[in-house]
Amino acid sequence: MRKIISLGIVLTILIYLLPISIQYINNSTDNNFMQDMLSVHANAQMEDEQTITVSVNGDAEEIGLEDYIAGVVASEISPDFPIEAIKAQAVAARTYAVYKMKAGRSDTHPDADVCDDFHHCAAYKPLTEKVASWGDNAENYENIIMQAVNDTKDLIVTYENKPIIAVFSAASGEMTESAKDVWGSDIPYLTNVESKGGDACSKYKETVSFSLDEFRDIIKKAIPSADLTGKPETWFAASERSAAGGIKTVKLGSVQVTGTDLRETLGLNSTNFTVTTSEDSISFNTIGYGHGVGLSQYGAKYLAEQGKTYDEILTHYYQGTQIKSLTEISE
Repeated sequence: MRKIISLGIVLTILIYLLPISIQYINNSTDNNFMQDMLSVHANAQMEDEQTITVSVNGDAEEIGLEDYIAGVVASEISPDFPIEAIKAQAVAARTYAVYKMKAGRSDTHPDADVCDDFHHCAAYKPLTEKVASWGDNAENYENIIMQAVNDTKDLIVTYENKPIIAVFSAASGEMTESAKDVWGSDIPYLTNVESKGGDACSKYKETVSFSLDEFRDIIKKAIPSADLTGKPETWFAASERSAAGGIKTVKLGSVQVTGTDLRETLGLNSTNFTVTTSEDSISFNTIGYGHGVGLSQYGAKYLAEQGKTYDEILTHYYQGTQIKSLTEISE
């Protein structure tokens, strides 16, 4: 009988001590069991995380998708922009990356889904490299970038339940360009929309000048059949502009060229330009910075300053779209 009573007392004490023991295990940073469990959980998360293959300086690297997005956001938009604008950039960057992954690899980088060249994909540097360049603002900027990425984790812009071609540029004119006018592709969500705030960009208006000899040399290499004899004011004719103001086509020395090709050949900030000439020079006066299609980063900044949220910004620039999670579109 005494043994039974003693055993009951011991069991009662153990029952009361059990929560204390569990609390001790939970709070003990030296507990091997808990460390092992946390390690297993972390490894499971890493295994579940989607990855993307990125061509970085010509070498293919496997990178976690969200880590890649953090690097793109840090490279593509200023961290002192409003957080809603940075979130919009994060979703656009993620959407474009997922679109590229689903579309298949290009001949430009056959061993990778995307590359780090903004001319072809999006600018990218590891976030750690960007942080190292931010000086005294490093910790604050890193927190802002990570907040934007984490708050929008797995979210993308969709059209008919598919990731869109979420192109973006620094600053459009007062209206964005349509994909049809710039690249000849009629894409329903890449149309002309109002875009304010671009003039806050330091490169919104810029003039690029060439001596006449310099200009002839550049054009001779790019467009050998162009006739650049006579006075320079006669070299350009029959220009056709888009609704947003960009040059769609123009005759240069009697050869029809697109505004996009001319912009790339001359290194202009945009296709929205006018030409002025003198006896010994030719100048191009541009409005906007970038191709002007899709999301305008300075436009996003302006809308965020007016109280718009990242999803409102995105659905403004990408008309007729919806924000969805990756799990929704994979169902």
